[in-house]
Amino acid sequence: MRIINLFIGVILLLAMEQFGKTVITFGVLVFIIFGLYFFSDWFSKTTGYVLGEDEKLRLAQCMITKDAIFFMSDTCPDCDEQLDLFGRDAVKFLKIVTCASTDECPVGGVPAWEIDGQIYYGVKQFDELISISGCAVD
Repeated sequence: MRIINLFIGVILLLAMEQFGKTVITFGVLVFIIFGLYFFSDWFSKTTGYVLGEDEKLRLAQCMITKDAIFFMSDTCPDCDEQLDLFGRDAVKFLKIVTCASTDECPVGGVPAWEIDGQIYYGVKQFDELISISGCAVD
């Protein structure tokens, strides 16, 4: 009986050691992942560099030279989505017309872009705007 108890004790001790190693390994991995996430977030904020921001600024600056106009309204969620794609800094360069009535907006509604005298409706991705405007952002 004593040998059986000793054998069970050794098995439990080995199982607890394996469980402890697993928990510690998992904890270290979680710590590393969170550390990398917070470091990259801090680094982006500190350096002011977020992937793609330069391209957004160049596109907005080019579009203003082409007299591009973005038509929107205050109650248009798609308009907000379009502006969010550009980001806070690039939006400052865009010529934006906020329509208070339907007379001020293009016939097809908002969001709409007027580029080179042509009206384009809906939320446009960057590759579409680059193609439509002829802006080179490389």
